[in-house]
Amino acid sequence: MITQNRWQHILGVARKCKEYAAKLNPNDNKFTEDMFLLGMLHDMGYEFMESNASHAAVGGEILKRNNYRYWSEVSLHGDETVDNMSDELFILNSADMSTGPNGEDFTFDERLKEIASRFGTDAVAYKKCVIEVEKLKADKRYKKL
Repeated sequence: MITQNRWQHILGVARKCKEYAAKLNPNDNKFTEDMFLLGMLHDMGYEFMESNASHAAVGGEILKRNNYRYWSEVSLHGDETVDNMSDELFILNSADMSTGPNGEDFTFDERLKEIASRFGTDAVAYKKCVIEVEKLKADKRYKKL
């Protein structure tokens, strides 16, 4: 189920997606609007399951069934094994990793620290986020954010 805190996170991610989209494609208002919507939908899978591990896949599958254009980005967000991120997935992952659990603005490093405080630095979830952040920081698009 999506909690009040999760809603705050979702809205924060949506606003970051909008901000980052405008920076990467400053003359494309439709893209900016689409990225805001992507941010609003990225964690919808939580409404239908309890496990954090599969919320992206569940949300992506629901959106695919409904012909949502960016269902794959929802399904793949947070997947540290993805090497060639689309602009949309790069924006979503960057926004997700720079938004705290209550919608607050974080740097990537602050977000990792917050995740470590919840799960511990030995947790698989934390280690996956570290890899994801390394990939985001190494991406040439990162400098535009």
